[in-house]
Amino acid sequence: MRLSRKAVIVFVIMFTTLLFAAVTSYASTVRVEEMVGKLLVREFNPDSIYVQATNGGSFLYAKASGIVLEGVRVDNISISAMMKGMPDEAHTQDKYGLSDMIYMSRGEIVLLTKDINDYFMKTMDTIKGFKNLKCVFTKDGFKISGVYTAKFIFTFNIKLSATGKIGVKEDGLHLVDTAFFIDGIKQPDMITKRLLAEINPLIKRKKIPFPVRFDEVQMSSEKIVITGKPRPLDSGSTWKYTK
Repeated sequence: MRLSRKAVIVFVIMFTTLLFAAVTSYASTVRVEEMVGKLLVREFNPDSIYVQATNGGSFLYAKASGIVLEGVRVDNISISAMMKGMPDEAHTQDKYGLSDMIYMSRGEIVLLTKDINDYFMKTMDTIKGFKNLKCVFTKDGFKISGVYTAKFIFTFNIKLSATGKIGVKEDGLHLVDTAFFIDGIKQPDMITKRLLAEINPLIKRKKIPFPVRFDEVQMSSEKIVITGKPRPLDSGSTWKYTK
């Protein structure tokens, strides 16, 4: 059966209208804040998360609380990001992730000192050769004290202390400007480098699966803030999650 020219035109108009309606409907259901939020939940398994995005999804702010990185509980982590573009349906598949969506971002990680001490007590004893480690933090740095088990013909339990700071390097969070003391005697650089090699990095940058910038570390007796000074958006649509 041959369609008339008029019928073909009507068909094309109807098809175009339906296609436009379908695309519009899909676009209205794709919310970048929800997509990113679900990827953050999948990646970090946080206790809660808040995500905010501008209309169109060009800029985004997210804050997740109660996650674990490298065995260390993180009180919260936040980012303000520039997105690569509005994500499509493919980004809901497991093979796509946050690195496919985020062009660049500034981040902030907040660690509570009590959580760092918990990490030392539970983890360092078994995998690093350190025992009974305790950290005291101030705005000027930290002091660590504990016992280090060294093996050289015999096994020695050494009373160890250290002072230093926490800094951000290319591969993650490090102890820097650090000096080690055994029975109150400062140790030579060779021993310091060996001990730091056992500890650093505290948190590997690759554990954060998207490009992120940190500028400085702020310390106090209660918390450590590694920050690139991310800021919430002035306005935008939001998505929230709580376990």
